[in-house]
Amino acid sequence: MTPVKMPAEEAPEEAVDGEEYPDGEGEDEVPEDALCAELTMEELKAAFRIFDDIGEGFISIGRFREILKEIDEDFTDEELDEVISEIDSDKSSSIDFNEFVKLMTF
Repeated sequence: MTPVKMPAEEAPEEAVDGEEYPDGEGEDEVPEDALCAELTMEELKAAFRIFDDIGEGFISIGRFREILKEIDEDFTDEELDEVISEIDSDKSSSIDFNEFVKLMTF
């Protein structure tokens, strides 16, 4: 990438050798976490129904392990156990809707 030289009177204070250090200000990208925080209850319900593929009102731990492995196949069994332990707050061996919502809006 070729640096763009700015006239001295227009160069911001943080410019060094004609290049400006990125500080995130003015960026149009919305962080992924912010996108999750903006999900509506209807969107959360629809997503939950996708993962609750049997329609039992919860996501089994086995199914949830499969989902996590699909997201990142490098997860170890120990890492999966840790994630599941944190999410399954009531230790029911399933992920209910409330736990799912906490996960998606964290």
